[in-house]
Amino acid sequence: MKREKIFAVTAISAALILMGGLAAWSQGYTGGFKGKVQKNYEPAKNLQVICTDPNTGRQYKTKTDKNGEFAIVGLQPGGYLLEILGDNKEVLYRKQEGVQADLNLLPTIELTRPEATGGTAGGEPYSANAKKSKKMTKEEQEAQKADAAKLTSMNALIQQAQAAMQAQNWADAEKALKQLVADDPNTTRWEFYKALGDSQRNQQHLPDAIQSYDKGIQVATALASGTAPKDPHNPNPDPAKAKAGAGQMLNAEGGIYVDMGKNDEAIAAFKKGAEIDPNPALAYYNLCAMEFNSAKYDDAAQACDKSVAADPNKADAWFFKGAALSKAGKGPQAAEALNKYLQLDPNGSHAAQAKQMLAQK
Repeated sequence: MKREKIFAVTAISAALILMGGLAAWSQGYTGGFKGKVQKNYEPAKNLQVICTDPNTGRQYKTKTDKNGEFAIVGLQPGGYLLEILGDNKEVLYRKQEGVQADLNLLPTIELTRPEATGGTAGGEPYSANAKKSKKMTKEEQEAQKADAAKLTSMNALIQQAQAAMQAQNWADAEKALKQLVADDPNTTRWEFYKALGDSQRNQQHLPDAIQSYDKGIQVATALASGTAPKDPHNPNPDPAKAKAGAGQMLNAEGGIYVDMGKNDEAIAAFKKGAEIDPNPALAYYNLCAMEFNSAKYDDAAQACDKSVAADPNKADAWFFKGAALSKAGKGPQAAEALNKYLQLDPNGSHAAQAKQMLAQK
């Protein structure tokens, strides 16, 4: 069989990938309340909790669970009126609370203590270990307002980028994403850099895309290793997703290096991506392709072997494993791999080649 170029980075729609990530970004720039309610120092279950935005009048409602716990999320930073209602809709607790760009953990709310000034039960929240909330200074209030305004602006940029990517308007997406990372240069949202790199790659701005991916890889690997600085706008990062994201960006870099004719850099990127990515089947497959095209048949077979170990149903990897083993003069192993390919994809694009190669054994 004559040598053929088999490089085949999976061309998943960039718009689809990016749209999936953007929905979560906007949510990440909002906060909420999480708390526990007690009555007679026992969990108070099935009580309605209402959070009201005094500026818009919009209400967010939930109920306490069997442990007396509740959570209200998706709130923009600012002040809210928090109320807890009894079975007859009577107000058992009411207090103004401030939301940061995080999920605020409130002290345990004890409904049995009366207000200090008398009146209905449930004025100030009480807990044996709770401290009163610190009153913010004017400077702190101004800083909170400024941060809330900044987050509103950033959420608008996310929406702009999302709309542009949906329309495959990569230039506008790039513009919005560049502004986004400029507004928050210390962000630990590696997804921003991946989206920026994807947008640049779709415009064939290849060196710029590599630069964006490099930054995203740096941020993602720091999150995955636990060495990233704390980010108030990303309080609960997922190290596993960050690790997978680093692998995806390295795989994308490898594809760019192939387009640029830099095969050694491509092989290095695929190798590193395969080591990092929890799902390395694609990276190993691309590495197999690069080494096959470089006539490194033993190395190609080993890479494809690792690809099918990660994903045994990846039919094309079985075919090229067989092709590489055949080139390396390892007939029995080649036949086994080719038969496995035909078993998985009997009418696949390489089926005729596989049958021809088997007939020559």
